[in-house]
Amino acid sequence: MPDNSFSQEASPAGLFSAEFFNCLISSETSNRFSLSDYFETAYGRQYDFCGSLPYLLSQREVSVTPPFSQEIAGLHAFCLLYTRSGSGMLSCDNAARIQASYELTPGTLAFIDCEKHHKLVCGHNVWAYTICFVSPPVSSYYHQKMEKMGGCIFRLSSDSDALLLWEQLTNDRTDDEMHGLLRARTLIALYTQLYLTRTMQLHGSRHIPSYITDMKKNFDTSYAEACSLDMLSSRYQVNKFRLCREFAKYYGDTPLQYLNKVRIEKAKELLLHSDEKVGTIGQLVGIENTNHFIRLFKEKTGVTPLAYRKETPGM
Repeated sequence: MPDNSFSQEASPAGLFSAEFFNCLISSETSNRFSLSDYFETAYGRQYDFCGSLPYLLSQREVSVTPPFSQEIAGLHAFCLLYTRSGSGMLSCDNAARIQASYELTPGTLAFIDCEKHHKLVCGHNVWAYTICFVSPPVSSYYHQKMEKMGGCIFRLSSDSDALLLWEQLTNDRTDDEMHGLLRARTLIALYTQLYLTRTMQLHGSRHIPSYITDMKKNFDTSYAEACSLDMLSSRYQVNKFRLCREFAKYYGDTPLQYLNKVRIEKAKELLLHSDEKVGTIGQLVGIENTNHFIRLFKEKTGVTPLAYRKETPGM
């Protein structure tokens, strides 16, 4: 029988997985998932464009349950991680080189420099995400730019151009030079869109219609007040469909999606720092129906309010 050991070691999956595990500091996984599963879809690295353009090293749709964690540093690659459902935690150094933690919730895209020390943890739910490892060319330029402009965690709305580009990138799994170039083009377009989004958030506020900024301010400060699209349309004298489209253009979510996001974040604070009952907390953040509050909380976080209070450290 022929000896296939050399070809296996030289395969794209073998090459990159070896690099990954050499840089793995610590990990913990349940029986449902192994970190080696990341490399079931790995791509060739022998094409001419690989020295100049970004290309995918591997990609995988993942579903993990506690206990799950991975801690890495020194990996010569970048990681794009998009949360489909549930939630996880990312710990890494921010632009000021201060250790920071970020909750990765549904619709969140994290752009991670794997050279830097970082850790992913699934603490108390089923966390479903798609992960892509990407080569450094071009990726490092965009990552540095965006990190200086407020970080590399993005919330992608359902109708955003960035989400369409992400889906285009991850749906193409053909491993040849032409498709590799197409993925490189999509990656650059995705990076550019994320960069433009961050630029608009930082420098474009003067161009945002005043009724949009006023609406956001009211959501941030008066989140407990009753609200509906019809009420907003009447208040600002703007068609509710245009109102949704414009708000999502600047802030990534529709008005009610953004409001619910604020309400859930406030509810988390109350769950951890007060003894109020779940129903009372729902009312305090503007959600009168307790069952609706519990459903919405679980939809956004992957756990019920009581489970969050019980399982989250710091209570």
